[in-house]
Amino acid sequence: MQIKLFGAAKTVTGSCYSLVTAKGSILIDCGMFQGSKKETALNYGRFGFNPKDYSVLLLTHAHLDHCGRIPKLVKAGFKGRIYCTSATKDLAHIIMLDSAKINWHDIRLENKRRQRLGQPLREPMYTEKDVENAMKLFNVIEYDKVIQISENISATFYDAGHILGSSFIQVEVTEKNKKKIIVFSGDVGQENTPIIKNLLWRQDTPTNS
Repeated sequence: MQIKLFGAAKTVTGSCYSLVTAKGSILIDCGMFQGSKKETALNYGRFGFNPKDYSVLLLTHAHLDHCGRIPKLVKAGFKGRIYCTSATKDLAHIIMLDSAKINWHDIRLENKRRQRLGQPLREPMYTEKDVENAMKLFNVIEYDKVIQISENISATFYDAGHILGSSFIQVEVTEKNKKKIIVFSGDVGQENTPIIKNLLWRQDTPTNS
């Protein structure tokens, strides 16, 4: 088993993890880089992997830094299944459409500047059509139910209490008759927020000894 980080390493955005085994390869999140110009420029570069090599993407939640590059991933050749909760699917759709509109506007202004300077024009990272193509790959799952990803990989989504539909994901991998458990936390917790379960441990919470 091999785990690689293609985002959210030495920075908090651009969440994207790769888990590769002899019998299956999956991604966890594919978010947008946010922050400085240097960080946001990473969104326009190539992925550090071949999207066609992966059959599944597990999405922890619908914040842009976790889902924002999914349409680009699909545009680049990913044709697998995307698993997430129902609320995450609905929110991700809205957020990615909004991102496509903002990106189109930003690129239009950037290309006006480039045209004046005689520089090559840029294309949007993705369009609203790319978002709709990505949505066709979404599969809704429920909390606390095991889903079989491949012959040797299973996953379970648990309520992370961060935003509607947010999850932390427990992935089980069996290799050479040994089972390993990896937990991808996404973002966990959001204290005292309406309609979100308060999952944070508090000092004043009674405990049983």
